[in-house]
Amino acid sequence: MKTILLPTDFSENAWKAMQYALELFKNDTCKFYILHALEPQSSAPSAGITSKRAYQAIHDSRSKSSQEDLDKVLKQVQDYSNNSKHTFETKLAYGSLTASVQGYSENNHIDVVVIGNKGASAIQKATFGSNAAQLILKLSCPIIAVPETANANNINEIGFTTDYSIENYGDGLSLLKEIALSSNAKLAVVNVVNKNSGPVSDLEAKRAILEKALKPITPEYYTLTDVSIEMGIHVFSESRKIDMLTLITKKRSFFEKLTTRSHSKAISHNLDVPLLVFDQRSF
Repeated sequence: MKTILLPTDFSENAWKAMQYALELFKNDTCKFYILHALEPQSSAPSAGITSKRAYQAIHDSRSKSSQEDLDKVLKQVQDYSNNSKHTFETKLAYGSLTASVQGYSENNHIDVVVIGNKGASAIQKATFGSNAAQLILKLSCPIIAVPETANANNINEIGFTTDYSIENYGDGLSLLKEIALSSNAKLAVVNVVNKNSGPVSDLEAKRAILEKALKPITPEYYTLTDVSIEMGIHVFSESRKIDMLTLITKKRSFFEKLTTRSHSKAISHNLDVPLLVFDQRSF
């Protein structure tokens, strides 16, 4: 059984991500955990029984309201899915979204986290929504960041960016293979070469390692030269009209670079494409 965590802030964006997950894994036996993180109140009460009681009353009221909203989302999801292979459970967590999702995913052996990504227009060209970016940087399990326009029933080609530096993938790419096979999608592998990285040595041997991990899928290979990684990803995604982009966060500094505003212009259009992100620690 696949375990999937669906964080929600009760927004339309979060609901779209849930719909995407339900459609993407419609043929899989899944347990979906719908999680809402109740952020701490902005200020603590001053000393005194009245203030403490007021603080507790506010906390209880917020908790009750959030649980009621979770119950509504649960019914909405169950009505939408009507899939005997899918079961659902809600979870009200206390703390920041990032810490709550990270803790819950690690303690409950979550296979993948699916979260909404607001997109460039909603956040004025910031490369990723702050929640999605923080989770991608923190989580060791795969995460799918879903823009509102994504369609899980229309995945024809998946892009996979790599520098071929991983020597043993193990079964770390199993989720990518499952999605590609269930969608009958082509897989396009791209390596971006610039003056800082230089060409890949022993390319054929390293492609063989990747092909072994991707079997039975036979990928197509592409190389882009003399462009930055950010621009290369943008050009590749736009030219191929891909329906999902896969990244491996080998180095934190690399992904942090992608999520800064100064680099957002180069790849902001990729926000129309769901991101499937793996952490190297999963290999």
